[in-house]
Amino acid sequence: MNELVFLTNGSLNAKLYTTGDVIAQYVGMTHRAINDNIETYKKDLQDFGVLTFETSKPPKGSKGGRPRKIWHLNMLQATTLIALLGNSRPIVFLKKALVKQFYEMREALINRRVAFQFGKQSSKGLSDAIANSDAFKDDSHAYSNLNRLMYKQALGMNTAQIKKLRGIPEHHSITEYLTADESAALSKIKERTMAFVGAGMTYSEIKTVLNRQGIIYQIKLEKPQQAITG
Repeated sequence: MNELVFLTNGSLNAKLYTTGDVIAQYVGMTHRAINDNIETYKKDLQDFGVLTFETSKPPKGSKGGRPRKIWHLNMLQATTLIALLGNSRPIVFLKKALVKQFYEMREALINRRVAFQFGKQSSKGLSDAIANSDAFKDDSHAYSNLNRLMYKQALGMNTAQIKKLRGIPEHHSITEYLTADESAALSKIKERTMAFVGAGMTYSEIKTVLNRQGIIYQIKLEKPQQAITG
């Protein structure tokens, strides 16, 4: 089955949702009929959270047509609405598939959050190692230079490239937009770099060793919404 559940954004703090259009497609109802049902049961659905929507405009160049609402529903809202639509085979099938995807994507987000916390610990350890290193004691840019190097060696791209690839807003942390696998690769490089700094190696020496070891995990995913697995 196609993608049924989506992320509000690509960060690890994103919310999961499906849409009224998805439900309409798989239960064999029109978008308007689903929207009418959402309006009818709106108060019941709002017991499980705020109801949000996006506005879909008619295709450019098309004649007539008006913008319409595409409702966003969390798991409880979606399953409640589907239950109110009946128990035909398509409806039962969709409910099972939706619940499965919601749980899979929630688990992926949890894995990303766990990896993020481990990454924070690695970052603190590296900062402490730099502060205690004679090789970097007069270098105010030591952490930022090593950080760019670590991203390049962990994921095959520098920080600017990753921000552009993922569409990461300004002042947002890149680590909030990494998959669990990508976070693990970055943490692995941080641990190595921390050991090298602790051993008294200079930036040039660390760069040479890391380059020799090669890239750990080549980042590939382009859309923030896709960056959820790992």
